[in-house]
Amino acid sequence: MDEQKEKTQGGALDEETLKELENAKALHDEMEELAAVFQEELDRTKQEAKEGTLEKPQEASEEISEEKASEEAQDEEESTEIPEDCLCDCCGTNRRGTKENPDSLYCEECEAGLRHYPFDLLNIILVLAALVLVFYGGFVFANHAKTYAAVLKADQLLSENKLYSALDSYSAAANTMLNEHINGELVYKRELLTLYKLGGMNLLPETQDKIKPFEFKLPHFRVLRLAIDDAESYMATAAAGNGIVAPYEAKKPEEIPYDQLIADLEALKSQTPENLEREEIEGGYIPATPSYRPAMIAFYKYYVALLCEKDVETQLQFAEEIREADPNAIWIYGSVLGDLYAKSGKDVEPICKQLEDLNAEDDTPALLRVASKRIAKNPEEAIQLAEEQVKAGSNMSPEFLRQQALCYLALEDYENAFQKANAAFEMAFSNGEPSVQLCDTYALCAAAAQKDKEYADVEKIFKESHMTVSSEVQEFRNGTRTLASILEEGDCDL
Repeated sequence: MDEQKEKTQGGALDEETLKELENAKALHDEMEELAAVFQEELDRTKQEAKEGTLEKPQEASEEISEEKASEEAQDEEESTEIPEDCLCDCCGTNRRGTKENPDSLYCEECEAGLRHYPFDLLNIILVLAALVLVFYGGFVFANHAKTYAAVLKADQLLSENKLYSALDSYSAAANTMLNEHINGELVYKRELLTLYKLGGMNLLPETQDKIKPFEFKLPHFRVLRLAIDDAESYMATAAAGNGIVAPYEAKKPEEIPYDQLIADLEALKSQTPENLEREEIEGGYIPATPSYRPAMIAFYKYYVALLCEKDVETQLQFAEEIREADPNAIWIYGSVLGDLYAKSGKDVEPICKQLEDLNAEDDTPALLRVASKRIAKNPEEAIQLAEEQVKAGSNMSPEFLRQQALCYLALEDYENAFQKANAAFEMAFSNGEPSVQLCDTYALCAAAAQKDKEYADVEKIFKESHMTVSSEVQEFRNGTRTLASILEEGDCDL
């Protein structure tokens, strides 16, 4: 400044210097103005703050933070997916649980709706009608409970291979269903198939009318259709075989044309049978055209060999032919083959096991074991096995008693032999006609025990049937044959 003053005082200032001074003065004045305006605004703000008209920055910041947190929580809740097991069982959208019951299966809205759901009159009537139907169904089921129980029992018996008892239960249930007009076609099917397994071929056509013709066409009746067709063929073969053999049944072995009969039976294999004549069932199932079954033809060959008193090996050949022709037809060859195995000294256990697998209630295996023990000269063991079956009430008790009589004959205990034969004869006679073989055994025991009256009674029974006591028994009584030759030679039996 001093320098400028000196310059001023010393002389006139140049034009450039004057211009700088003017600009500096203008800038100074402008700054002074801004300072005044700022001071004025500051004073006004302080005054408003004192009077409470200005928002506090901290409170405004807190409100903004709360708003942001709320928005973030809402966004987070919207983005979080509710697990399926936590959804309401009614709407399937909201989370289950209420304030009063957090464990509720429903959300607040659905629980409230369910508590106040309106039921109109039609809905109430429908519910009552449903209840009436339920009670009526229970009443009907109660009336038929015994029938259904019999079917369940039969199914259980069948699963245990107890075919005789299963067939009885099925038959009882089937007859009840028919009488009470209950549709039991599947029960009838099981009854018929059980009968088929047991070899009751001749009974199938008589009982198949329980099933309606259109039902036979259904796929699940195919097995039954095949069984009935098979039964028709077996019966046709039996009719043809019986026609060939029957005229010679009462003749002596030497009078029977063995070779001719065997040839006639063999010729059936190339022939076609006619349909069996039977009473037509209106609308009933018509079996397929029958054909001659080789297994049944082989059985009649065995029967011819038996009538002609051929040796055991010849009979066994035809019995094996039956099995080869139809392994499933154990009802034909089972007992025959087992008996011939016993007589020929072969092991009977394989055939016994096969018979037991088919029907656990069949006493034939036990009888085969008894005969095998007797023929193998173990009469004491045979007597014990037979006694167990008699005490158990076997339906074959007359035959077990007959086997015991033969065992006592082998032991030369003729009195006990007669007592067993007599018990067998009386038991068989009370249940029907005793077999020819049993009558011959009774006569043989009477002759061995010197029971002349009883022997004469048997002769009378044979005479009334136009028959005579077997030649073996007559020869023993006449003293031309020994017991040992009867019990230990040939077929080891009468």
